[in-house]
Amino acid sequence: MKKLTFSLILSALLGAAAQAQVTTDPVGFVNVTVPANSDAIVAAPLNRASVFKGVIQSISGSVLTIAGTSPGWTANSFVQSLPSQTDTYAVLIATGTNEGMTAKITANGTNTLTVQLGSGDSLAAVKTETANGAGLGDHIDIMPYWTPSTLITSVPDGTELYAFDNSTAGQNVSPTALLQFFAGFGWYETVGFTDQSNRPMLFGAGFILRNNSTNVVSAPITGSVPMATNRLVLRTLAANTSQDQTIGYMSPVPTKLSAVNLGAQDNDELYLFDNSASGKNKSPATLLVYFGGLWYNSITFAEVTSTTILQPGNAMIYRAKGTSSPQNFVWQNLQGYLQ
Repeated sequence: MKKLTFSLILSALLGAAAQAQVTTDPVGFVNVTVPANSDAIVAAPLNRASVFKGVIQSISGSVLTIAGTSPGWTANSFVQSLPSQTDTYAVLIATGTNEGMTAKITANGTNTLTVQLGSGDSLAAVKTETANGAGLGDHIDIMPYWTPSTLITSVPDGTELYAFDNSTAGQNVSPTALLQFFAGFGWYETVGFTDQSNRPMLFGAGFILRNNSTNVVSAPITGSVPMATNRLVLRTLAANTSQDQTIGYMSPVPTKLSAVNLGAQDNDELYLFDNSASGKNKSPATLLVYFGGLWYNSITFAEVTSTTILQPGNAMIYRAKGTSSPQNFVWQNLQGYLQ
């Protein structure tokens, strides 16, 4: 039902003749525009194409065994090994209670995957053929992470990318890495000057794209339309300390804030940015506060849950209110085009 519903919408969105039965995920396109000498707060709303789809036979610790005829993978073929293997791969849980959860592949055998879970994630609720019965194992996709060189493919010399891994406690956190683009060479970290062109970019994490040129920059993103639930673990990292996280919503279409089920507790805040506005180190265009199940503009106090639109490709800063001890909140939401 999920794919049938989406196939009807896809033709209107992308101008393509979508089929009710598909063997690969539909392809989408989002264009990110950055004014001259300005920043844009960006998050990838699309995935890279999956290289394998299958079903989980069993789980032992952090090792997944895949059901059916052995895929016959080469050992560690899903593990980055520069310079020959440039991609880093993840497992996406595509069905079940944990649908949308991703985990980095750290090793693989001919039909096994060893994964590294993100903070706050667990495989406990994932179903397998062995434990739950034939035909009841959860489905997976294997897909490569975006990297600076695969996501941002057409920008001028001197363009910068500020990456966030959302692992630093507190507010107004600094970027995890600062990269700069050099035509013909790639993306290099400005501290240490190491090549970061193949650095994996975390699913759901936002970043800053800084255009240092005097011309408007267009950065098209083409990829697979997400066909699994948007899922991200939001958290606080230190006691009694509010936590900033730069995040995006996995959807190639504009979506009302009321439809994304975002908001863990009263007094959480959401910072939205206007990527069409000029300037660097821009302040948020809109600051929202969550209370009683609704979002309010912190300046006008107007309730804006249904009138605020999240634009595809735009990132936002989510500020989780500090609590007496660090907490995790799973943001899980089925996109409208999949319903």
